[in-house]
Amino acid sequence: MEKFTLFCANLAILLVFSASFLALAGKFGQQQPFWRTWSLANLLLALSLGVFSMEAHLPPFAVFLVPNALLLLGFGLHWNAARQFAGHDADHSRLWLPVVALAAVAVPAMLNGSYSTVYIATNLLVMVLAGMTALVYAGKDFGGLISRYGMVFAFVLMAAEGAIRATHGLVLGAIMGVGLIDDVVLITHLLVSLVFVALAGAFGVGISFERTARQQQEIAIRDPLTGIYNRREFDRRLEAMLSARSGATFGLVQFDLDYFKKVNDRYGHVAGDDALIAVAGLIRDNIRDSDCIARLGGEEFGVLLPDVGREGAIAIAERIRSLVEALPLDFASDGYRMTVSAGLYHGTGGQLTCRSLMQAVDRSLYRSKDNGRNQISFAEAA
Repeated sequence: MEKFTLFCANLAILLVFSASFLALAGKFGQQQPFWRTWSLANLLLALSLGVFSMEAHLPPFAVFLVPNALLLLGFGLHWNAARQFAGHDADHSRLWLPVVALAAVAVPAMLNGSYSTVYIATNLLVMVLAGMTALVYAGKDFGGLISRYGMVFAFVLMAAEGAIRATHGLVLGAIMGVGLIDDVVLITHLLVSLVFVALAGAFGVGISFERTARQQQEIAIRDPLTGIYNRREFDRRLEAMLSARSGATFGLVQFDLDYFKKVNDRYGHVAGDDALIAVAGLIRDNIRDSDCIARLGGEEFGVLLPDVGREGAIAIAERIRSLVEALPLDFASDGYRMTVSAGLYHGTGGQLTCRSLMQAVDRSLYRSKDNGRNQISFAEAA
């Protein structure tokens, strides 16, 4: 495949993805700034390729600086886009520091007529920028997203290509003229670049929509007020635990805020919402990472405690009960405190169904209510 065709193919893909990302930035830009950064990164890489393709018609200083600076800016923006996607702040030093380093090398190299020095420096900087971008996509912030592996591969590919081309510049040394050499190395580079721009563009779209789909799935299993799991997810996890029939013991606690209607009547429904959020946060902070907390409805909360002993389950439930009783309420300047009643099951599940187990725990909860509230009762279940 000839050089001109490869240049055009790279340019076409870069410009298509740049325009596509810009359109997505117009729709999601405020919440997802990486779309705009990706768009600009692709545009600068396209401009770099365009200048490289016309370097025979450019003055020497432009050949030394312009296309290489645009190339580094493009990869610097890709690094920033990866960090923005991960939820980190963009650092503009990633843009100007590589360009300043290039200029520091390019100016004396231009005076000495040593284009190989600029060629080597540019490719080493591309290697570093691409490598750092690959590390971001390989990091824990992207855990669970399959498309990230495509992004890692794309940028590792460019990091390796940068290292190879830097070595190529070292081998050629002083015999290298001004500008790119039209040889098999250039053709190979353009082919690798074609693979890179296609992968980075396609997997960029893929990783974003994959994360959006996961976020929508997460929203579907969360209570919108408190952010903890909803009844549907709680039941699903309980069903899975009972279906496993592993013989391991677990605990199930159902909490209900006592006289919660008084909070709404006395302080208003906004205060009631604040109270539910506060209690949900308190419970979440006082259970294990492996446990599951859900809002079962109204002022009721459920907690699943897998692989826990009887005394451990009692201790967790009792700690939460006492902490709720001591919980200060910002909206209650008169010192009002809430209490919570609970029903607790502990066992292996036996032959119980989700429905029968929840009924047994519910009965024990109401026994706590009938016996004076602010206490925990054991469920009577086989």
